[in-house]
Amino acid sequence: MAPVLDSVAPKLKGKMAIGKIDCTKHKAVCKEHKVRGFPTLMYSVDGEVMGEYSGGRDELDIINFAQKMSEPAVHEIRRLEEAKIFAKKTASEGIVFLGSGKADSSLWKVFEKVARKMQANAYFLWMEQLESPTDDGKDYSYVDRIEDGVLEPRRWETTAADLTEENFSAFVKDQNIPTLTNITPQNFRRISRNGRPLLMAIVDMENDELVSGIRAHMMEFILRAPQEYVEQRYYGLFDGKKWQKFLKQFGVKQKDNPQYLMIAPLDSPGEKTFWRNETYTKFPEFLKAIEDGSIPPRHPEKKKLTDDPFGWLTEKFQQFFPYSIIPIFILTGLIVWAITPSIDDYEDYEITEDQKMTEETKKNK
Repeated sequence: MAPVLDSVAPKLKGKMAIGKIDCTKHKAVCKEHKVRGFPTLMYSVDGEVMGEYSGGRDELDIINFAQKMSEPAVHEIRRLEEAKIFAKKTASEGIVFLGSGKADSSLWKVFEKVARKMQANAYFLWMEQLESPTDDGKDYSYVDRIEDGVLEPRRWETTAADLTEENFSAFVKDQNIPTLTNITPQNFRRISRNGRPLLMAIVDMENDELVSGIRAHMMEFILRAPQEYVEQRYYGLFDGKKWQKFLKQFGVKQKDNPQYLMIAPLDSPGEKTFWRNETYTKFPEFLKAIEDGSIPPRHPEKKKLTDDPFGWLTEKFQQFFPYSIIPIFILTGLIVWAITPSIDDYEDYEITEDQKMTEETKKNK
C-alpha cells in the first residue's frame, strides 16, 4: 500500500489527510482499534475513528472515496423520482436512504448526524416537506430505503421515543446491503460480519447465462417471500472458480457447482458455522432443508500443515503476531550458530613455517 498512499496523498491535499501508524511500535493504539492484519486501512471523521475502510485499494478507489467524503453528507432533492435516479446512477450499490420532513423536525436532527458519521458507506437524501394551508400540525416525517431494481421502498418503522441516533444507525447498517449482491473481497468482510447469516450461490462468474439464471431464480423467491422472512439473512453470488482456495475450508468442490452455501455471521462468538449440501440445486428447497434440519450445521475444516505449509505458517504468524517473531529470531540464531565454524576448529590445523618445510622435504623424497 505504501506506493499507492504516497502517490495519492499530495493529490488529496485539502480533501483528505493520510497518515501511517507502525503497529510494532504503537501496540496500544492498534489493539484499541482491533487491528488483526496488515495493512489495515481505517478512517476518521471529525476526529473520531469510524471503523475500517472496506473499499478498493487502488489509487482511483481511494481518490473516489476522498471525493465522496468531501461532499455534503446529505443531498437535498425535491421529487421522489430524483431519489430513484440517484440510487441507479450514483449510489455505488444502488441503495439510498431518503428522509422526508420539515427542516426543524426531530427526524432531520437525527438524520443529519447519522449521515455524517456513516457517509463513507451509505448515501443519504433529504426531501423537505413544505408548509401548506391544509397542515394539521402533525409530524409526517419518514425514512425510506430505496434500492435500484426493487420496486417497493422499505420504510423505517419507528416511534418518537425510538427516534435516536443509535437506532437509526443500526437501521442503516442492517439495511445498507443489496437484496442480492455479487460477493467480492471488498464487501465480503462487511456483509459477513453484519449480524445476519450470509447465503451464497457458488457459481462460475464467467458463465453469464448461468449467473443470470440463478440470479433471477433467487430474486424471484426473495421478492415473493414475506419481508420478515427474507430479512433473516443476506444473499449473494460468489465466484466459485476464482475463490476455490477460500471455499476449500467449507468442503466446496468446483465440480459440484453451482451449489448453495450459508455461513453464520463471522463476528458471532464461538466456533464458526456453515450449512452446505450440493444435492440441493433449488434455492427454496435449500432453505427449507436448513430449517427442518435436513442440512445440519457444520464447522470449517482447519488448515493443516500438510495441506499448505507456507499458508499454514503465514496464518499462524498473523494469528500470534507480534509474539510469533520470537521463535523466528531463536530459529535464525540456531541456524547461524550451527553453520558457523568455531575458531577453535582451526587451531589444530595451524601450520608453522617449520612444518611446511618438513612436508615439502618428505614430498620431494
